[in-house]
Amino acid sequence: MMIKATFLKSAGRYTSFTVHGHSYFDLKGRDIVCAAVSVLTQHTARILVDHCAATVKRSTGRLEVALKDQDALSELLIGELYESLRDLQKQYPENLSLEVKENANRYTTLRS
Repeated sequence: MMIKATFLKSAGRYTSFTVHGHSYFDLKGRDIVCAAVSVLTQHTARILVDHCAATVKRSTGRLEVALKDQDALSELLIGELYESLRDLQKQYPENLSLEVKENANRYTTLRS
């Protein structure tokens, strides 16, 4: 098992992202990969909610963020989140998986 981050894009713009799982790099509370992913995604989600009217769903080990409308700020924030997670994935490829689904929206069904 690992952390899986999925980004959905439609017409070349990010529409949502979902992050779930656990990296199993270390024990809960000492896992630097989980901590990094958590900080990056929650920080981005908070800004998107406050400034871009995004909706957030949280459950144990899962964060889903969806945009009603995309704008320059949401594109910048989610794009930077993706790049930051990609940098982290390069360091910990067995603990973090990234996926981008093109021409998708928040209603797209994903199967792993």
